[in-house]
Amino acid sequence: MAKSKGNTEKKKLIKRLRNHYKMVVLNIDTFEEKFSLLLTPFNVLVLFALTLIFIITVTFLLLGFTPLRYYLPDYADEVLVRKLAIEAAFKTDSMEVALAQRDAFIQNFNDVVNGRVEAEDPDTMSQAIVDPKKVSFSRSAEDSLLRQEIEKEDLVNLNPQFKQGRSEAYLLFPPIVGTVIEEFKPEREHFGVDISAPKGATIKSVDDGTVIISTYTAETGHIIQIQHDNDLLSVYKHNSVLLKKQGTKVRAGEAIAIIGETGEFSTGPHLHFELWRNGVAINPSTYFSFE
Repeated sequence: MAKSKGNTEKKKLIKRLRNHYKMVVLNIDTFEEKFSLLLTPFNVLVLFALTLIFIITVTFLLLGFTPLRYYLPDYADEVLVRKLAIEAAFKTDSMEVALAQRDAFIQNFNDVVNGRVEAEDPDTMSQAIVDPKKVSFSRSAEDSLLRQEIEKEDLVNLNPQFKQGRSEAYLLFPPIVGTVIEEFKPEREHFGVDISAPKGATIKSVDDGTVIISTYTAETGHIIQIQHDNDLLSVYKHNSVLLKKQGTKVRAGEAIAIIGETGEFSTGPHLHFELWRNGVAINPSTYFSFE
């Protein structure tokens, strides 16, 4: 009897869960139906369960994979403990190295005090003295041909009159290979040479140095200036692209820009190249053959 009554109550509960209810939204003034939704208690329970699962999942992801986890008390303590452990490991390693160095110093000091230092005889073998007057040197035919080829290509310019030091010649790389279309004319305030070259040609640094200006101006377009040793300054104007930033160290022959025609003073793709030393403009054609 009790079992039959329990089954009856269970069936009534399932029936109630499956009963359909209509949720209606009405306009109070006109009683016009604006929105209606057909629901059952079972659907509401399922929707509530799915919403709860979604909220729990999102909360887990936020606390597990975002910086919000650092605000959890237990996790913050764990991170702090791990950080302290890493610092302790570094300090321990440093202490081991310091102790090893101290022990080695003490051992070496004791050896010196007690006279246990092993003496090593230096190499006293007499070296043959070479008289430079007796050394003869003659260039081979291949060496002469190679020298002519290098000078023709003008890969390196050597001007013995331009001294970096008292006894060192100054090596300069040509910034670009092309045709000089405007010469050095300081009387017309043209303190450099204009060199025409193919589009996309690379402009190179004439020597080791530091980029002190890498910017854009309305008159000269993209401009780059490099400070070299011996108070030498090189200037490259009207570039289309600058490859180095201000403060960058560059080597001789390293690409620093791409030829262009930027700026109001430009009349076509070319490089305006200037050399300055101690505030005085130098004629670049004296030190380079650009063709």
